[in-house]
Parts: sequence; structure tokens; C-alpha cells
Amino acid sequence: MQVKYLQCAKCGRTYPREEIRYRCECGDSIELVYDYSKIKGRISWEMLRSRPFDHWRYREFYPDLDTGSIISMGEGGTPLIRSRNLASELNMGELFFKLESMNPTGSFKDRGSTVEISEAYHYLCHHGECENEIVCASTGNMGASVAAYCARGGIKCTIYVPKDTAKIKLLQMMAHGAEIVRVDGDYTVAMLTAKREYEERGRYLAGDYPYRGEGEKSVGLEIIDQLDGVPDYLVCPIGNGTLVHGIWKGLKELKITGLISRLPKVIGVQAEGCNTVARSFEEGRDDITPVVPHTLMDAVACGDPLDGTWALRAVRESEGWAAAVSDIDGAKARDLLGKKEGIFAELSGALSMAGLIKAYQAEIIEKDARTVVIVTGHGLKEPETFEDEMRKISQIIL
Repeated sequence: MQVKYLQCAKCGRTYPREEIRYRCECGDSIELVYDYSKIKGRISWEMLRSRPFDHWRYREFYPDLDTGSIISMGEGGTPLIRSRNLASELNMGELFFKLESMNPTGSFKDRGSTVEISEAYHYLCHHGECENEIVCASTGNMGASVAAYCARGGIKCTIYVPKDTAKIKLLQMMAHGAEIVRVDGDYTVAMLTAKREYEERGRYLAGDYPYRGEGEKSVGLEIIDQLDGVPDYLVCPIGNGTLVHGIWKGLKELKITGLISRLPKVIGVQAEGCNTVARSFEEGRDDITPVVPHTLMDAVACGDPLDGTWALRAVRESEGWAAAVSDIDGAKARDLLGKKEGIFAELSGALSMAGLIKAYQAEIIEKDARTVVIVTGHGLKEPETFEDEMRKISQIIL
């Protein structure tokens, strides 16, 4: 789609599409605003379904990119499976799991990477800098994904990670030739370090910025496509908030262009040790107060979420709900997924299942509702055994 301009979530300031901008001057996140008239009335499910079932099936909903610039690894097209046991055991209505762990690098991050790295490749090559370096901050999954797509695009890549990043995720990054720099601090410190490299050395900055969100919205597009309808609830984890925002933006675009007539409610779930958005939602505030993360759910340990404002807005606009769950509840949810549904998720990947249980117990979700839980990351990304993890959780509780 043709991009009209970029706009800030907080102050509403706009920027031209041609400008490479990651944040607004006020410090908040920005998103791409499209000219929907170019595709409204000219696109149908029949047309979309005539294409292969993968992320790029929905290319009209992404920024315009020439075919030669697209860096893809066959991402998307992940399974949406109906609950065989948990729905009946928990006395729920229709329950589905969207298995984002089936993407090439094992998490939903590949959807964002294919759009973001393709945009970067297009920009760098059109400025005669095809071998320029991309820098990125990550708690693990995004770094692994960015490293893989940079390797495929022939772009050098440096990933800044928190000092306690899981070894298995570092191994993924190293396998793709990325340079890894451990910072003395959490994700926020890594993010500020990467941002400084962009500002001082002119490196292209990858991460939870506008173009990544444009890719991650395909999770929602696929769910509607696979169900051939709109669920009542979508349950999604919140780290930086980019996934929740991207999904909600994509769903609204389906409605704007006439492909759906109603929208689902969004339930955003955070770890209790990093409950920025959930706290603002509960307290009725529009701002996000940063925290120092204290959770074993490393993939969502973002104490100052880049897209927290957008995530909060998505939950409210959808008339949904936001909540935080403990590491213990996350571990129990992961255990349920593995033993009752055959789904092996990393601890952070089971966060949404823990949130579903909490929402259902709080009577947020009706008994006859149709609900989709997004499982974001594969259990093989987990750094330690379940027993070691539970021992750490016990230490946190004590």
C-alpha cells in the first residue's frame, strides 16, 4: 500500500514517508498511515486465497517494496489448531492456538523481520550502501530473527543484548554471523546503546519500530483467513507492545477495506515483573511508567516498552482487557499446553495461555466465546530445564 505519512501515537505529529525515523521527537512511537483508497473495493478474500498461504499473501497491506528488495524465508502460514482437551476441561467455548513457533527462526519475530529488513535493504541499496551495517537491541528472539534475515540479505549485523540473555538465543545469532555485544543492564540499556550507534555512526536501526509492526500484523490477518471469520477474543502477550499494536492495526485495515464487518476484543498479557501496560490499563492512565524488569519471561522483559502507548490504545479501542500474570502461572500454563495439547512453548510463549486462564476466571471471557491464543515462541528456545526454571521461580517468590 502507498504510505501517506508517519504519525506519532502520543502527540499526533506527522513525518514524510521518505524520512527514516524510528521515534517521534516527543519520544513516543510512530506508525505508518496508508492511503486505503488505493485498495478499498479492489481486493477480496478470493483474490488473496488464490496465492500461497504465507506472510506475503497479504502484500497489499504492507509498504510498497519492489520484488528484488524482499528478503523472505517463507515465514507466516503458521498453523491455527483447535483445542482438543483444554477447552472442555476448562469449560470454555471454542478455543484455538496460533502456533507462531513454526516460523523459520522459531518465533513470530520473522514476520516483522521480513518487512523491516526488506525495507532496510531497499533503503541501503538505493543509497549505495548495500553492505552498511544494521544494529539491533534484543532480549533474544528478535536478535536471532534479524540476524537470520540480515544473513540472507547479505547485510552485516550487530545485536546488543542484556547480559543475562539465554545462551541458546545467542547461539542462534552467532550461527547467522551476527556480532553480539552484551551490555551491562537490561533490554532498555541495550536499546539505548543500539540507538546511540545509529545516531553517532549512521548505522541502520532495526527493532520494534514502524516497519516491524507492519509485518507482525499478518498474525491477525491469517487468523481471520484461517477461521473464515472473526473470533470474539484474541489473547496476545505484550513485551514491547509491537505485536499487539500490529495485529490491531491490521484488523482495523481489514475492516476499513471491507474484508470484515466487525472486530474482536484484544486481551493483552504481561509478566507481573514487567507490568507497565497492564498497570496503566488497570489505573485508567494513558501514559506508561517504566519499570526494572523482574521476570524469567526473558522474551517480554521490556521495562520501557517502545510501543506501550500503542498497545494500551489497542486494548482500549477493542474494548478488551489487559492483565499481568506471575512466572509461576506462566510455567503452569506452559505445562498445560505441553501435556494437554502437545504444544511445546517457551515460558514467554505460554504467557498468553496464562492470561487466558486469568481472564476466564475473572469472567472477562464468556463461556460460549470463540477465542484465539497466540503462542509466540518455541520451547526449544528455553535456556534451561523445567526443573531449573521452577527452582528460579521459587527463589523469586521467596
